[in-house]
Amino acid sequence: MRVAVSNSGPLIHLTLAGLLDLVFELYDLILIPPSVYNEIIVKGKEQGHSDAFVLERTIINEKIKVEAIKKSNTEITSSKLHEGEINAIIISLQPKVKIILLDDEEARIFARKLGIKVSGTLGILIELFKRNLFGLPEALQYLKKINEVMYLSSDIYCFVEDALKDIVEAR
Repeated sequence: MRVAVSNSGPLIHLTLAGLLDLVFELYDLILIPPSVYNEIIVKGKEQGHSDAFVLERTIINEKIKVEAIKKSNTEITSSKLHEGEINAIIISLQPKVKIILLDDEEARIFARKLGIKVSGTLGILIELFKRNLFGLPEALQYLKKINEVMYLSSDIYCFVEDALKDIVEAR
């Protein structure tokens, strides 16, 4: 079973960009800590965010599972990371987990230092495209949608756009 752990950012961004269903072509199950559930579902619904309702249905359909934090020998603390990021990193230390989905650079660096494989919203877009789940015009539209829901510098936007075009040339 292909299991990923996610923080709130990638789930929100992928949902708003219309890519959430396709993520399950890459992973059979996504685990989230209770703190991420509270952020994306409880607070999201209170604030009327449409993605909260979509994500809640995905939890009901058991594609996303809330995983309790177990006491471990590894204590993770950082003044630079939020509770959801720390809890997601703790869950991702389980042997069954293949990857953690994080968009925040500090959290990504922290997870990599622990030997955890990391991806994020843009990495998911590229991986889905590599697997021929949509063509270049659709990939560029998804990139545009992602850019509307999360900040991308012009350098990052152009880097991803070029990466998508390079994949086409390599085929």
